[in-house]
Amino acid sequence: MTRAEIFENRRDVGKKICEQIRQNDWQMINAKNFSERPYYDGEKKYKFSTANYLRLMSSENIYDDPRWYKISDVKKNNWKLKTDAKFELLEEWEEQECLLTKFYNASQIEEVEKYSGENKNLEEVLEFLQIRGLLKFDDDIISFRDGINAVKKYAENFVDDELTINFVVQMWTAESKLKTKLKKFLPTFSDEILTEIAKNPDKIFESANKAQAILKNLRHEKILPIEKLSSEEIFHDLKIVFHGSEGEIKNSDGFNYQSETIFTGVSAYEFLSELKSAEKQKIWLEFFYKDYSHGKFFISEEDFELLAEETVTDFLKSRLDKNRQEILKNPQMLKKYISPKIMVRTEDIFNQINLESENFQSAMKNFEQEEMKYFENHQE
Repeated sequence: MTRAEIFENRRDVGKKICEQIRQNDWQMINAKNFSERPYYDGEKKYKFSTANYLRLMSSENIYDDPRWYKISDVKKNNWKLKTDAKFELLEEWEEQECLLTKFYNASQIEEVEKYSGENKNLEEVLEFLQIRGLLKFDDDIISFRDGINAVKKYAENFVDDELTINFVVQMWTAESKLKTKLKKFLPTFSDEILTEIAKNPDKIFESANKAQAILKNLRHEKILPIEKLSSEEIFHDLKIVFHGSEGEIKNSDGFNYQSETIFTGVSAYEFLSELKSAEKQKIWLEFFYKDYSHGKFFISEEDFELLAEETVTDFLKSRLDKNRQEILKNPQMLKKYISPKIMVRTEDIFNQINLESENFQSAMKNFEQEEMKYFENHQE
């Protein structure tokens, strides 16, 4: 295809994306599957151009795997395509001529191992922005949404058009590698933007290129020294990660808490305390206190009765140590949590569980002392 023909073909892609956005709550919903920029994984590896990125974004097929191959790679490696394997037509340029070549996703090839993508926790994602000066280190409440807003503000230093800014936010959000429900964080595209693209489809490719350049500049921003101030404040060593909930949870001022938020210090304790008056629902959290860490768990509707009646300390003692205590009291329950394929002596597992429980209870003694100090300072 000539240069003119390929650009005309791109305009069809741009119009198709607009229609998909209108059909998906004004979001480019396929973006949530692009946690890594797609790339050719053949003999000469390279990341795809923005044009091919948008072509894949417009596809009706869903691919979580960023690796792509040509049919020549399949034949060379004696691979076999899966039954009904689908291909995507992507651009390959040679001077002024362009071919739309068939590329197959790694997930469509039987012999290629399943892709294992990297996941980052919320702290890692936000620290990327903190060490570049876009977010403060000493905020005791900070969320993924704060990070998104910081990236948006950064983009506004370079451009003032909404489409490019949306692309910057969308690409950074999707490629943050945070394992969460990204749909609630993806930007929405206004009807004005879509009307503009319909009139000038080239604009969507131009804006995506600008967005990539802005994100490249962000990655190369100067790294600032980390300055975390020490503090004698109570609950200084407390951290809560709020991943989300089934419904709304409001703070004392009536504002909704954002999912994917990190609370530290007194703010973390007050968040736990405010759950006492929240509507019964499932809430997903992580808990960190001094040297103790508790991975992702949820508070169920049944847990709310205990939470409403007890102190935060008593509730945490019961909820976070519940599974360990059940196993220690009823050894047969171990089968529920341990795969039969794990070759470890049962005695060693019980010793480890008992040690973890003792460490947790020791941490809770310190937590309770700090809770009492909090009560003394907040008797109103």
